[in-house]
Amino acid sequence: MPNPELQNGALITRDAHVALAELKILVDWAAEKLRTAERETVGVAIGHAHDENPLRTLQDAADALQSPKFEAAVSLAKEKMQSALNWHLGLQRA
Repeated sequence: MPNPELQNGALITRDAHVALAELKILVDWAAEKLRTAERETVGVAIGHAHDENPLRTLQDAADALQSPKFEAAVSLAKEKMQSALNWHLGLQRA
């Protein structure tokens, strides 16, 4: 017979995982932009890329990490992680 309390804990933990995965998507996007800026900078430095703008690409990455969306994703991931931790701690104390 399924235990509703354990099912609730599984959902709480899954919510934490989803929130962290959404944050990771934003971080991965910024990291990819940074890698692109790095390649563009090398291209400019060796004289092969005159039409690329590494500063713009780097600014896009920086803007992503300073955006309200990123801040909200960090806050949500922290909140969901703490909820999961609290649930599991309560289970251990019982």
